[in-house]
Amino acid sequence: MSASKKANPYAVAASHYQHGVKLFDDQRLEQSLPYFKAALEVDIQEPSYWLAYITVLVQTERLQEAQQVLSYGLEAGLAGEKVDALIQLVEAKLAMLSALQHELIVLFEDKHYAEAEQQARLAIEKYPHWLIGWKVLSDTLLIQGKDARAPAQQALQLNSDDAYEHCYYGLVLKNQGDLIGAAQAFEQAIALKPDYAAAYNNLGIVKKDMGDVATALLNYQQALAINPNYANCYSNYLFCLTHSEKVEQKALFDAHIGFGKQYEAPLKKHWQPHLNVRNPDRPLNIGFISADFRQHSVAYFFEPLLNKLAKSGRLNLYGYSSGVISDDITLRIKQQFNHWLQVDTLSDGALADKVRADQIDILVDLSGHTANNRLITFAHKPAPVQISWLGYLATTGLSAMDYYFADTCSISNHTFNKQVLNKQFIEKIVRLPANGPFMPSVLAPHVNVLPATSNGYITFGCFNRPSKISLGSVKLWSGLLHAVPNSKMLLGDMPEVDSYDHLIAWFADQGIAETKLIFHPRSHLADYLRLYHQVDLCLDTFPSNGVTTTCHAAWMGVPTLCITGKTLASRGAMAVMQHANLNNFIAQNIEQFIQQGVHFSQNIEMLEYVRSTLRNRMMQSALLQPEMLANSVELAFRQVWATWCSNKSITSFEIKALAVSS
Repeated sequence: MSASKKANPYAVAASHYQHGVKLFDDQRLEQSLPYFKAALEVDIQEPSYWLAYITVLVQTERLQEAQQVLSYGLEAGLAGEKVDALIQLVEAKLAMLSALQHELIVLFEDKHYAEAEQQARLAIEKYPHWLIGWKVLSDTLLIQGKDARAPAQQALQLNSDDAYEHCYYGLVLKNQGDLIGAAQAFEQAIALKPDYAAAYNNLGIVKKDMGDVATALLNYQQALAINPNYANCYSNYLFCLTHSEKVEQKALFDAHIGFGKQYEAPLKKHWQPHLNVRNPDRPLNIGFISADFRQHSVAYFFEPLLNKLAKSGRLNLYGYSSGVISDDITLRIKQQFNHWLQVDTLSDGALADKVRADQIDILVDLSGHTANNRLITFAHKPAPVQISWLGYLATTGLSAMDYYFADTCSISNHTFNKQVLNKQFIEKIVRLPANGPFMPSVLAPHVNVLPATSNGYITFGCFNRPSKISLGSVKLWSGLLHAVPNSKMLLGDMPEVDSYDHLIAWFADQGIAETKLIFHPRSHLADYLRLYHQVDLCLDTFPSNGVTTTCHAAWMGVPTLCITGKTLASRGAMAVMQHANLNNFIAQNIEQFIQQGVHFSQNIEMLEYVRSTLRNRMMQSALLQPEMLANSVELAFRQVWATWCSNKSITSFEIKALAVSS
């Protein structure tokens, strides 16, 4: 086309504008917007195009966008009475939104989540393009355990060029179990902002949950390269390392020590002397810090013990809750403490100051390097004696952490105890009769007959977190499935469909067809426990074992076949089987694991007998004696306190099982 025949751009702009006016007059405001925008993009010198576009933005409640376009117009010389009127209108409407935003935030911060949700829904009905409204609605749904994907997606559509919005959307998808979608959202956030450390960290979490430990570690390392002071990411990195089949024990220990060098060393020069009264016999102030005073594996073991410790007349218990989620278990646990403090909004330094002000004698960490831990608070050394327990089966790497409480059964082997364990922990080890008492759920159904007797085949099962299912575990299980040709494998606690495709692929690579696999999604506790009615024998993961799931399985009459590992994280299931006096379900190596699995599948009568007696075995074990364990823990508290009072060097020791008076 010759230059003379090219369309006049100003005529094109005028045509767009006239088309927009017609739609506007017909009250089709949404449809008019792109035409007014197109006209303005061609001719920014025409005031009527600015006014029309901004007016429609205001009338469709796109107030932030209207404010932004107004600012551009003013820079371009836009002026006049109509412009001033629009400015006043936009400012008035934004002031109303600001007041509404404040009201919603107050409701949220005061934990009136249901009311905040209701008000947010009313607000976005009136202001459908209000980004903050959609995000508040998403937050209120998330914290109530509801599906927040729809409002988060609306927020993303309103702010699709923003890396932070994609990252937030990824977090929502992860919360709903859509790991593939979450990974894509985090990757998009990184594409928009390559130095976005939090997005790399979150991508690492999702990749770990999808079983891709190697990629997860790379993402954590990238996040730390961007932000070396990212302590939570370093904890995630360490937690992921405990799931790696390739990391050597020394490298794992050194990485944990590196956490102390990075984050504790700068704080040491600010440590203050403790003025607590050095009297070994006085009542003690015991503080517990956790984000998991809720429906969580830690609560299963901690709550029954707490109920007994609370009855001691010589302990003054403080609960420092750093979690934002509260449920029925939270309310029960809260009532057992003499003092309860919600500390999720406090910085690590402020929390350390609070612990010191409360004159805590012994401060107990229940998280280790798991989510929302407060290890940096411990790195401030706010209490004379500090202990890590229950939440993490490895060292914290902090010299400020004096002791680590462990299950005697998990370190019962003398060689492991002396030659290995002391090289894996910076803390001194206190060996308890059990790591903590298991609290069976009241929702647990009865133990049924062995399903193999009616199925005619063996069903193996695993309910451990998908992130614990390593490629090595799949290879091992596949070897057993081949050795027992008519067997099946049931996998529970699965995320959304497609998010476990890697497991199907891993099994396929080992020659195991998908028809031999039974997948069940995450479910309510009662439904989860009922799934054990379909399982004859559980198979454990490695190098990270199941502990809570192993206890649940045992309570439902299902033993767990496991391999003895060389770290505490790989000896948890072994400890539970030892407590149940089922040592023949503990293999020393891969070959023995498969041999034992074949043996059990060929001895249905023995599996039937174990199933019928296992709940009673659990009841007779130390795991279900909370009063005895509480007495043991209190005795351990007394011993570590006496050591501090006498200013002696701390050492490892063992607390034997104590008789409980009737």
